[in-house]
Amino acid sequence: MPWIYRHSLWLAPLITFVGFVSYYLVFARIPVLRDFPWVNLPLVILGASLAIGGLFRGWKDSRWMRRVFLLGGTVFSVGLAALLALYVFVISNQMPSAEMAAEKLVAGSMAPEFSLTDANGNAVSLADYRGRKVVLSFYRGFW
Repeated sequence: MPWIYRHSLWLAPLITFVGFVSYYLVFARIPVLRDFPWVNLPLVILGASLAIGGLFRGWKDSRWMRRVFLLGGTVFSVGLAALLALYVFVISNQMPSAEMAAEKLVAGSMAPEFSLTDANGNAVSLADYRGRKVVLSFYRGFW
């Protein structure tokens, strides 16, 4: 049996975990790598493939304890690969586009009712400013 399949018990879940977590910690901040996970998708596919290959190659000549770990690692690896694919290709594409949001809110129109906290932690409602002109400005970021 090749060395890679002997070590797939721990190597496959590790590769899959690194590919899954690094997408959210590092690559999701880079637009080219966020929209299609060029780095992460091959990593999680490699990890899941190693896990499946290790399971099939190691199942017949292993004791029950190793079989349990092989099966658990395979379920873990394939599950993380499926979650990454689900998030990137399904959930992320269900978010409304900028054009769709622009159709709903037009400059000079009435904004929908909402309430947020200000910099001091006090609740501020848009209803508090009815009848007056208000400029809404939203910032996305860390401060």
